[in-house]
Parts: sequence; C-alpha cells; structure tokens
Amino acid sequence: MNSEQQQTIFLCVSYLLSYPDEQWAESLSDCLDAIRSLDDEAVRTPLLSFAEQIAAIPARKRMERYVDTFDFGKKTNLYLTYMTNGEQRERGVELVALKARYEAAGFAIPDHELPDYLPLMLEWMAYADQEHAIALLADYASHIREIGDRLAAAGSPYAQLFQVLNHTLTQLGVTPIPKGSATAWLANFSG
Repeated sequence: MNSEQQQTIFLCVSYLLSYPDEQWAESLSDCLDAIRSLDDEAVRTPLLSFAEQIAAIPARKRMERYVDTFDFGKKTNLYLTYMTNGEQRERGVELVALKARYEAAGFAIPDHELPDYLPLMLEWMAYADQEHAIALLADYASHIREIGDRLAAAGSPYAQLFQVLNHTLTQLGVTPIPKGSATAWLANFSG
C-alpha cells in the first residue's frame, strides 16, 4: 500500500466515523469519490458499502444511530484511552502525553477535541510520518480491534469501518502492544 492510498483510507475512515450531521452529508460525495480511487478491493468494497448504506438513511435517524452507537456505547465509544482508563486520573495523564506526541510530530490538536478521539487520530495518521503513525497505531490497535469486534457482534454497519482499519493495520505491519501496556511509553516519554 503506497502512502497516497494509506492517506486516503485514514481520511475516509476518519470522515465516516465523524458525527453525520448535515455538514457531513454535504461532503459525502467527495468521500465516495476518494473511496472509489482506492486500489485495494478489501478496503474499497466495505467503505463503499458503508457510505452508500448510511447515505440512504434520513439525517435525523443517521445522527441518532451514531449517538446510540458511540456516545451511549461505553464499550464502543471513539475515545480510545477511555477503554483502559475510563474517567480515572490516569486518562488525563495519557491525554496530555498523547497531545504532546502529536505536537512533537508537527500536528496541532484543535481545542474542541480530545487527542484520543479516533477520527482525529486517523486524520493525524494520514499526514504523519509513517514511523510516528505506526508507533501510535501499535499503542491503540488492540483498542481499535476491540471496538470493531463489539460493533460486529452487535450487527452494527460501523463494524465495516473497523474491518477496513484492521486490514490496513495488517498491511502496514502494525503489531499491537498487548492490552494494558499501551501507556508503557509514558514512562520514557520526554515530550
């Protein structure tokens, strides 16, 4: 997979995992065009299927489904540090370190979003040097897989997006750090 294809995948999945309001719907055709440009059938097919399926849902129902899936689903929310830390103090430490990690790679985090929000991470990964992206993916790959597994078990169409992410992680050679050790790099982090 070349870097252009990787960038397209990360940006499209980031977009499709974002809150599907009216502004989101206005940009969907651009996302569909980008998806159609992908070479890998194992990526293109599920992304197109999901995008076309969600586009056919009325806006209000689409937004309600998103909230039910990610905002009310504590085990499927898109804030990856929540999976290991919940609302504990350690999560704050990890968020600060994660923000510093982005900034060290030249990416400014918007003030209105937490740095562990998966769509934001994917946007960063689309533009980050591959070594930074793979290191971050290794830290959170097990969380991404776990969310995808839970969505698949629930029959959620969003599981297709996680299928694509997991396929992409495999293609990039990402080896997940064992569960519970994603914050091990904090001890050696020197900002």
